[in-house]
Amino acid sequence: MSKAYPPDLRIDDRMIVAAALDRILYDDPDHFAAEDARTVRRLIPHSRSAWLRLGFRAERQGPSMKGEAAGIGDVRMEGDKKVVEGSVGESATWRCGQYKITNHGGDLEIWQVMSDEYAPEPKGARLEFDEKGEPERLTFFQPRDIELRIPFTSLAVGVRLGGWQPWKMVAEGGVVAG
Repeated sequence: MSKAYPPDLRIDDRMIVAAALDRILYDDPDHFAAEDARTVRRLIPHSRSAWLRLGFRAERQGPSMKGEAAGIGDVRMEGDKKVVEGSVGESATWRCGQYKITNHGGDLEIWQVMSDEYAPEPKGARLEFDEKGEPERLTFFQPRDIELRIPFTSLAVGVRLGGWQPWKMVAEGGVVAG
């Protein structure tokens, strides 16, 4: 069975999307232009979303050694850190300039290229549309980290829960004063 690939974006479209996202994210601290949001939504192909999206990241420290070094004293060498990442239910993502964008239909998820949900300071936003398809608001990703320690061991399990917090509203009349 062959896998169907979504159509590709032309370089001109990618540049238009990147410029519109720059204006949406950086021009005004409280508002964004509706026309820029419509342009991005029109150019980024809609991709099917799974009903459940899960991502994981596991880190494990390798074995460490300790001992004594002549002229130095006690020394400790940490083993290499091993990281495993994966996800289930991911949608097609489009790269436009410094952004990765996914069109879920009711919203566009936007991430800076070198950031994701697991970054120490994640840089993600979601452009949300109402039921008529009109831009409504922009939210930003605000994680909540929980660490669960396993009693009587040195093991801990970290869980990052994602949440979206209000950021900007669409400008009245659709144009941002700049």
